[in-house]
Amino acid sequence: MDPPRSGDPKIAGLADRTTALVGWTIAWRATSAIATLALGALLIRQLPADEYGRYTFVLSVLVYIALLATFGQDQGLLRYLPEVLGRGDRAAANDLLRKSAIAILAVWLLTSAAVWVARPAIDSLLHAQIADLLALGTVLLLGGIAAGVLSFALVAIYDMRSQAIATPIAGALTLALAIVLLRLGHGLGGVLVAGAVGQSCLAGFYLFILLRRIRRAEGVVGDRVGWRRLLVYASGWLPSLLIASAVGLQFENIFLLRFSGSTAVAYYDTGYSIPQRLVALIPSLLTGAWVVGTLEGWRRESERVRASVMAFYKGIFLVAFPLAFAGSALMAPVVRLYTAGRLPPAEQIAPVVRVRELAWLNALITIAQLGFAALADFWLIQVFGLSGAVAAVGLTTALTLILTFVAWRAVDRATLAIPWGYAGRCLLAASPYLLLLPLAFVRLPTRALLIVAFALVALTTVAWGYLVRRFNLLSEREVPLLHLSRHAPVRLALRYLASEK
Repeated sequence: MDPPRSGDPKIAGLADRTTALVGWTIAWRATSAIATLALGALLIRQLPADEYGRYTFVLSVLVYIALLATFGQDQGLLRYLPEVLGRGDRAAANDLLRKSAIAILAVWLLTSAAVWVARPAIDSLLHAQIADLLALGTVLLLGGIAAGVLSFALVAIYDMRSQAIATPIAGALTLALAIVLLRLGHGLGGVLVAGAVGQSCLAGFYLFILLRRIRRAEGVVGDRVGWRRLLVYASGWLPSLLIASAVGLQFENIFLLRFSGSTAVAYYDTGYSIPQRLVALIPSLLTGAWVVGTLEGWRRESERVRASVMAFYKGIFLVAFPLAFAGSALMAPVVRLYTAGRLPPAEQIAPVVRVRELAWLNALITIAQLGFAALADFWLIQVFGLSGAVAAVGLTTALTLILTFVAWRAVDRATLAIPWGYAGRCLLAASPYLLLLPLAFVRLPTRALLIVAFALVALTTVAWGYLVRRFNLLSEREVPLLHLSRHAPVRLALRYLASEK
């Protein structure tokens, strides 16, 4: 396969747009995580553990409901918006947005009605007074759904800058409003209202940016994306996302609430689910740029798709190993600082790293995963409580990896060209982070912990950067598209991390 042509302005332009998209995505993810963690830290200090457990349970179930109500339209916009805007078709872009909005609104209304009607059954099944709060959260979810879908639409137009700027503002608004409503005595319902206001403001801003971009489109009018085409594509994503969400998050919380109470949910969500969500963001830092970059002109350049797949793998390996080693060492002390020591069991739950980026194949794999996880959770949580939830997730993850690789090899062996040699070099380059592991077992005073942790992280990061250069992980031969970027941060990073070879 020939490498990208260095003199091709189209390829250079793609490199600039893609690297800028990844850079601003990192900024957006960081600000979003900070806003979420700030609200969580406030609630941990303001609420009893059982009340905080009720809140985290409702929030985790709302994630699942949001996936259902989104109805795969976020992936639909990510798939088709680059195509219609690539040819400058303003009418087709507006039509695509209208269809997505209608689909989302219809499913949200049906879901809200279903949860409202099922309130008595929910409380009876879970042995907890949770249904009224869940019904309120479902009704208020529309703003969050809209913000999530429009976020994917902005990725499709290479605009993460707006999201990176707007997210901390919306987070600050949510946090301030939550503080006011809690002091006024509105409890958890007030916190959900604060979140809905922040997300609705974010959605309105995203829509303004997107419509402004669409109005500037000028080009050839072509076929519009029909209902059948849009819904069929969405249906390929929806089962996998719903089942994976149930397996990865909801089952543990549901069984913990049913058999161990809401306090155990607070421990689990803080010590496992929140770090897991942060870890799960890493593949998505590259996914949006990869999808948009390949779909923008995939019919014209099939070889670019293969090159992009390989680059995607390499990006994941380069980031995942340092994150796994450093996260294993630092997660317990970070959770201790985050909770101010109020939820000690949460510090003992280690996050499990999972990378899964197979679309339609996941829908088949996760059916088996769903049944196994349900049985494992039902048995292990009843017997072992909180530790049983962690064990069930570990077993389910192992099963998923085995089934995924077996099915992938049988169905589409040609695309299973994973650069294992590159992965091995990334593993060796990340090995200095293993020096952080003693921090997972030694309890230090807060000030001493911060000083030692910052010093060790700085030293191990320098060592990692040296090994990245030494092993040629960012050389032009390994990541040619990255070297075509003209963005100053990328050029600066390559200056120090990429060898001359």
